[in-house]
Amino acid sequence: MKDFWKKSNLPTILLSVMLSISLWAVVQLTSEKSRQQSIDNVPVRIENEQTLLTNTGFSIIEGKEATVRVDIEARGSAVAELNKKNMEDIYAVADVQAITEPGRTKVRYTLQYPNNLGISVRSTSPRLIEVWVDEVVTRDVPVEPYVEGVPAEGYLYDSVSPDRGTLTVRGPAQVVSQISYARATISAEGVTGSLTDEAPVTFLDREGNFVDAEENHLEILSGGVSLSLNVLKEGIVPLRVDVAEAPGLTGDMATVDVQPQSIKVRGEPALVDQLAQEGIVIGSVDLGALDGDGTLELPIRMPSGVAPVAGEPRTAVIAVSFQNVSTRTFELDHIMVDLGDDEGWEAVLITGAVPVTVRGPSAVVDGMTGEEIQAVASLTPGQFEVGMQQAVLAVTLDGAEGVAVIEAPESVNVMLRQVEGTEPEEPDGLPEGEGEPAEPAAGEADPSGQEPAADPAAPEGEAAA
Repeated sequence: MKDFWKKSNLPTILLSVMLSISLWAVVQLTSEKSRQQSIDNVPVRIENEQTLLTNTGFSIIEGKEATVRVDIEARGSAVAELNKKNMEDIYAVADVQAITEPGRTKVRYTLQYPNNLGISVRSTSPRLIEVWVDEVVTRDVPVEPYVEGVPAEGYLYDSVSPDRGTLTVRGPAQVVSQISYARATISAEGVTGSLTDEAPVTFLDREGNFVDAEENHLEILSGGVSLSLNVLKEGIVPLRVDVAEAPGLTGDMATVDVQPQSIKVRGEPALVDQLAQEGIVIGSVDLGALDGDGTLELPIRMPSGVAPVAGEPRTAVIAVSFQNVSTRTFELDHIMVDLGDDEGWEAVLITGAVPVTVRGPSAVVDGMTGEEIQAVASLTPGQFEVGMQQAVLAVTLDGAEGVAVIEAPESVNVMLRQVEGTEPEEPDGLPEGEGEPAEPAAGEADPSGQEPAADPAAPEGEAAA
C-alpha cells in the first residue's frame, strides 16, 4: 500500500481539487457578481421609548427582543463585508412615540444597513412587529395557601398558614389589575408530621384562571412565601379511671368497667402515639363512696394537644361491682374505760351497747364473733370531776386481717365518782392565796401555837374546848 501511494499521483490530484474549490469560493465572494442571501434574526431597535413614557406613562413590556428576517441581494464582496462584521451593520428601527393606547400594537419598522455596499433588500418578514406597551404598576395581592396531595394513612392536615398575608407584585397594569390572589402551594403527599417549606406561587384572576407570571412579565418584589403545614394523626386511645381504695375495700375486690373502653382522637402525632399506649385517665372512682354495686358518669376530658374525632362520645359510664365483700354491724357492750393513773376514781359506763360496723373480705367478716373488736373509752385529765363525762371512744380490730371499721360512735358517756377512803389530789399550780390553812374552828388550837380566842357566843364561864 505504501508503494502504491509513492508510485501514484492521486494525492497530488486531490490536493489540486481542494485548492481549486477554495479559490473558487474566494473568487465568488469577492467577485462583483450579485448574490442573494437570507439573514435571520436581524435585531429590532426601539426608538423614542422615553418619549412614549413621558407622553403616556407606558413602558415597553414586549418587543425589545423582536427580530426580523431579511432577504438581500448584493455583490459577493458586500456580503463578505457583512459576514466579516457578523451582520452588525444591518438592523431594524421601530418608532413607538405614536402609540397612545395600552396593549399590543403592530408598528412599522425601517431597515438600516450600509449604503456603500450596494445592498438591495428583496423582502422582510414579518412586515410589522408587535410591541406590548402598558403602564407598569405595583400592587399588594392577598396570599391564599393551598395544599395538594394527602398525608400518609392515619394522618391528616389540620391547618396551613403562610408567613405573610400579601405579596407585592409589579407588572403591566392591565394584567396586575386582573389578579385576584396569589396561590402558595405546599405538598402534603405521604407526610407523617408537620412541616414548613418555601412554596411556589401562582396568580389567579377573578374567574379562577391562572395568570402566567413569566408570560405576563410579572415580578414579585416582596420575596417568596413560606407555608407551615400542621399535620395531625388519628388513633384509638383507651380510657382509664383511677381507683381510690377505702378501708376494707381494696382494688382487687372491685371490678371497674369503662364504657366506651376507647375513643378515636386526633392530635399531634407523637402525643397520639403516647396516649395510644398509656391511655387517658378521665377521672377517679372512690370505692368508699359507693353503696354497693353501682354506676356513675364521667366527662371525657382530653389532654391538651388532642381532641375527639367528630361523632365520638363526650362522656363515659363507669360500672363498679364488688366481689366477696361483706359488711356487718356488731352491738358492742364490752367497752373498757381508761382512767390512766388516777386510782382514786371509778367509772361506770352509762351508754349501753354501741353499734360498730366493719367491712372487709367476706371470708373474714362472716366468721367474726365480735370479740375481735376492741373498744376503749378515754378521759382527759381535765375531765376528772364527779358526774357524767363524755369519753372519746377508740375502736380497733385484732386478728381480722383486711377488715376495717367503717362506722362507730366517736364517744360514750361515763359516770365518774371517787373511790371511798381517798381524797382527790390537789391540783398543781394553785393560784396565789389558795391552799393556805383554813381558820381553826372554835375550840381548836391555832397552828401557830397561840390559845384560841373565846367564842363570844359560848355561855359565860365555859372554856373553849
